[in-house]
Amino acid sequence: MPKLSAAIPAVILDWAGTTVDQGCMAPVLALQTVLRRQGIPASTEELRLDMGLPKRDHLRSILSHHGMIELTDALYPELERELLVQVAARTELIPGVADVVAWLRAEGIAIGTTTGYSRGMMERIIPAAAAQGYAPDTIVTPDEVPAGRPAPFMMYANALRLGVWPLSRLVKVGDTPSDIAEGRNAGAWTIGVALTGNALGLTEPEIQGLSAGDRSACFSAARSALLTAGAHEVIDGLAELPPVLARVARHLADGRRP
Repeated sequence: MPKLSAAIPAVILDWAGTTVDQGCMAPVLALQTVLRRQGIPASTEELRLDMGLPKRDHLRSILSHHGMIELTDALYPELERELLVQVAARTELIPGVADVVAWLRAEGIAIGTTTGYSRGMMERIIPAAAAQGYAPDTIVTPDEVPAGRPAPFMMYANALRLGVWPLSRLVKVGDTPSDIAEGRNAGAWTIGVALTGNALGLTEPEIQGLSAGDRSACFSAARSALLTAGAHEVIDGLAELPPVLARVARHLADGRRP
């Protein structure tokens, strides 16, 4: 039986909320810390609204909601320092990720990545992820391209570095609407991750603490948000990726495109 790489040469994965840092907590905690010092009220829901954007853009968006966009340049260095601390403390792989990475390797599928983090922030994560068995082939950050998400440039850079094309044979996987927009804008198949990332925004202990009714409602809302953003499919976590890639391969064999 042919390997899936004959149809899908590469997948492009997000980082926080998709492969590490369940609940995508590091950016929320960093933003809360910096904004609280300035006396700027911002709910968790507001902080998660534009998650996945380059962090300067994310901060600018939040400040614009409060009529304080002029503070962006002054506060960003402080946010960057706080993020370096928070991301370094949240590098644990999400359950199932290592197994999926091993499966992708066995299928001959290359692994690229995009992120809202800068290269400096990623340098706090990369060695820890590698020690747990996750070392993607390429890592592209917003400061290495003309613009980060929702622009498709990080996708293009991954394709160039991996030497794979057309992008209609690639699959982008991420947990935010900006991930979905990035994949769609690049012309790739785009898969949303609902329960381990920003769409739900909860750690595993927090999920276990929900009542059955609240859990069902939250799960439904998370999945719906990513479908509304334009995801071709939504999975609960990366562990569910293999059968989705098999379906994409069948779509491609039937002549379908994203």
